[in-house]
Amino acid sequence: MIHKAFVFDAYGTLFDVQSVVTRAGNNIPGDLEELAALWRQKQLEYTWLRSLMERYEDFWEVTRAALRSAIMQLKIEASVAQLDRLMQAYLKLQAFPEVISALDALKGNPMAILSKGSPRMLESAATTMV
Repeated sequence: MIHKAFVFDAYGTLFDVQSVVTRAGNNIPGDLEELAALWRQKQLEYTWLRSLMERYEDFWEVTRAALRSAIMQLKIEASVAQLDRLMQAYLKLQAFPEVISALDALKGNPMAILSKGSPRMLESAATTMV
């Protein structure tokens, strides 16, 4: 089979969404791994629900709402500045360790990212990855 292009999902495939709390969650009390997992779960749930209701909302705003929900559900006390740091870290997600070598092996082939992420979020994360 000849491949004409390679298309990747961004979040959870190329970019490690768990890396946000590791890098920007300092000084936030509680289980940061649990926060990262619940944040991602809420993010997915919110996008699915909005799709079903045909009520599009920018993925950045969905991500912010999911973070607020996860913080409240876990009863974590965090300042506005701490939440802003987490959101800003989402713009600079780390790639999974094997991603760079896999993409290097595919050089010369058309590649794309298919995602619900906003252009700003994807461009920022992709630039950080390079």
